[in-house]
Amino acid sequence: MAAKIPETQNPDRTPILDLKALAAIEQEQEPVIELVDIASENHDHEPFVDMEDNASATHPQSRSVALMKVLRTNAPELQFLIRCILPLFAAIYFSIYVQDPLLIPLPAIFALLAVFLLLHIYLHFMARRHGFRRRFIVAANQVDIAAAHLAWLCDPMEPTAMVLMVLIAVLGNGIQHGISTFRYLLFLTAFFAPIVITVRYLAVGITLTSYLYFFLGAFLLLYVYVLMRRIDARQSQTDKRNTDLELDNFKLKQVGIALQKSEARYRNIFENSSAAMVLIEENMQISLINSKFEELTGYTKSDVYNKKRLTDFIFKDDLERIKRYHLKRKIKGGMTPTEYECKLVDNQQKIKHVIIRFNVVPWHERIMATIVDITSRKQARDALERSNQKLRQAASLLTASERRYRGLFENTGTATILVEKNMKISMVNSQFLELIGYGRDEIVGKKRLNEFIERSNLFRIKRFHAKQKAKGLPLPNEYECLMVDKKKNLKHVVMKSYTPPGQSSSIVSFFDITSRKEAEKALQEAHEKLRLISVIDELTQVANRRQFNERLYREWNRLRRDGLPLAMIMCDVDCFKPYNDNYGHQNGDRCLRAIADAIRKTVKRSVDLVARYGWEEFAVIMPNADAQGAFCVAEAIRLAIEQLEIPNRESTVGPVITLSLGVSSMIPTTTQHPDTLIKNADKALYEAKRQGRNRTIMGKTERTGKIKQIIRWDSTKPLAR
Repeated sequence: MAAKIPETQNPDRTPILDLKALAAIEQEQEPVIELVDIASENHDHEPFVDMEDNASATHPQSRSVALMKVLRTNAPELQFLIRCILPLFAAIYFSIYVQDPLLIPLPAIFALLAVFLLLHIYLHFMARRHGFRRRFIVAANQVDIAAAHLAWLCDPMEPTAMVLMVLIAVLGNGIQHGISTFRYLLFLTAFFAPIVITVRYLAVGITLTSYLYFFLGAFLLLYVYVLMRRIDARQSQTDKRNTDLELDNFKLKQVGIALQKSEARYRNIFENSSAAMVLIEENMQISLINSKFEELTGYTKSDVYNKKRLTDFIFKDDLERIKRYHLKRKIKGGMTPTEYECKLVDNQQKIKHVIIRFNVVPWHERIMATIVDITSRKQARDALERSNQKLRQAASLLTASERRYRGLFENTGTATILVEKNMKISMVNSQFLELIGYGRDEIVGKKRLNEFIERSNLFRIKRFHAKQKAKGLPLPNEYECLMVDKKKNLKHVVMKSYTPPGQSSSIVSFFDITSRKEAEKALQEAHEKLRLISVIDELTQVANRRQFNERLYREWNRLRRDGLPLAMIMCDVDCFKPYNDNYGHQNGDRCLRAIADAIRKTVKRSVDLVARYGWEEFAVIMPNADAQGAFCVAEAIRLAIEQLEIPNRESTVGPVITLSLGVSSMIPTTTQHPDTLIKNADKALYEAKRQGRNRTIMGKTERTGKIKQIIRWDSTKPLAR
C-alpha cells in the first residue's frame, strides 16, 4: 500500500515510517538459478557413447574404453589394405594348389576375386568421399563375408584352410565395428555356413578333422561375441557413472558462474540505477549507497558508511510529522505505507523534494530505500495549474464547437466515421452502425477501419498503394470494396476518404451498393447462361455446331501461323436410326448422352474440343496432333463406346452400340480452307462405314488437302501407342 502525502496536508494524516512493519512485508524473490534448467539444457542422463553403433569416442579416463579402443582400432586405411590382401592371398592359394577348385573353374575364381577386389576399392573410395557412412561399411562387410564363404566353398582341400578366411572376416569386422556389426555377421555366417557345409559334403565329403575345425571356429566366434557384449556392458556402466559425475560437476560450476553473474548483475543494477538507492540496516544505519545518492546529497561514500542514518537527511519538520502520523496509525492498527513524500537536506543545506520508497530484502534482513528527486516536478506543478486554468477556458469554447460539429456529422445522410492516423475509429454516426450492426461502444476506440474490410480487398488496396507510391503517383480517395458486418455478411460499398489540411484524422464515408451489385451479378449470370445455351448442345452437354465452327476456324488460323498440325475425328453411331425406332426416342437421347460423356472422358487434353456435329454424329478437334496420335485417340473412343455395352438388337454390326470413325490430320496453309479437313475426315468416316462399320479409318493428306491414301486399320488388333 502506497500513500503520497503533499507538504500542505494535515500533519495528523501524514504517514510515518514503521521499520518493523516494513520488515514484515513478504515479497516474492525469483530464484537466482534453476538447476533443472541447467541439467536439461545440454545434458541428459544417458551415456555419451552409443556402443551399438560405435560412432562416438568415450571418456578418456575409462579403462574399458581404452581396451575397446585397442580392439576397435579406427584405421580404415589399414583395414582396406587387409581386405585387398585377403583376395590376393586366396588367389595365390588356389593358383599353387594342384587340384582344381570345387564347382567353379580356376579362371572364374580369379575373376570373382578380382570383382571383390574392385568392389572393395569402389566402396573405400565412396566411404572416403562421403565420410565413412554406415551403408558403405555394411556393404564392405557383406563383400568380405561373401568372398570368405566363396573361398571356403571352392577349396578342394579337406580339411579346408579357407575356413580361416571366414573367421578372419567375422572377427576382424566385428571387433572393428562393434557388437551390432558382429551380431549381423554372425547371423550371415549362421545362414551361409550350413549351405557351404552341405555342398562340400556332397562334393568331397567331410572328415572328422573338419568337424573339429567347424566346432572350434563356432566356439571362438561365440566366445568373442560374449566377451565383446560383456566389455560393452562394462563400458556402458562406466560411461554412465562418468557422465553423472561430469553432470554434477557441470551443475556446480554453473551454479558458481550464475551466482557470480547474479551478484555482478545486481551490483550493476544498483550502481547504474536512475534513482538514488540506499541499503540501510534495521537501526536506519546506512551501509551502501550508489552514485545517484552522492549526486543528490553531495556526500561521499566515506562520509556516509556507518556514520549517517537515513533520518539524518530528512527535513526536521517532515520527520516529526511522519513520526506523529506513524504513532496514530500504530494505535489504530492500520497498515504502514512503504512510500513517503518529504523534503531532503543535502550537504549544502539545500532543500529538495523527494519520494522515498522502502523495500525489504528478505535474505539478509536489510531495507532498500529508493529516493526519487521530484523538485522539478514540484516546480512544474504550479506552472501546470496555471496552464490548466487557461485550458478550461478554451475547453468551454471547444465544447460548443463540438456540439455543432457532432450534429453535422450525425446528419450527413451517409455512413460516416472519423479515423485516426493509426486507423483507429474515434467517431461513428448512426448510419454506419446500421450498416455494420455493431454498437457504438463496441467500435469507438476499440476497432480499426481495416477490421471491417474483407481481407482480399484489403490486400488489393495495400498492393495498389505500394505501386502508386513506387511510381510517385498520388493516392486515390475513393475505393470500391467489400465490408464485413457483425454477422460476417459481405456488403459492397464505395468508400470515400477526406483528410482536412493540417489534420491527422480522416473522414471516411461509405455508400452501400450491395443491391446494385446483386443486380449486376444476376444480369451477368443470365448473360453467361445465354452464352452457354448458344455454344453447348442441350441434349449431350458438349459443344454444339456453332462452337465447333468457331473453334475450328480459330485453331486453323493459329496453327497456320505456328506451322503445327491440326487433327479431326468424325464419329457416327452405327445403325442408330433402327435403335431409335425400336427402343424409343427417350432411350435414344440417353444413348447419345452416354456416348458424348464417354467421348469427353476419353479425350484427355484440355485444348481438344468434343462437339455434336449432327443428330448421331460427333466430331473432335485436336490442335497440335499428328495423324498417329489422333488415330490412337479415335480408336480409344471406339473401344470406350463398345465397352459401354448398350444393347442394340437392330444393329447389323454387333449386339451393342458401336461407332465408326474417320480421322484426318494436316498442317493448315494459306491456300487451304478448314472445310478441307472436315471433308477428309468425312471421307475416312464413309470408308469406315463402307468396310463394315465399328472401325477407325485414317486418311493422310498432302499440303493440297487432297486424299493421298486411306489406311485401313484392323480394329481387332491391339493398338501400338
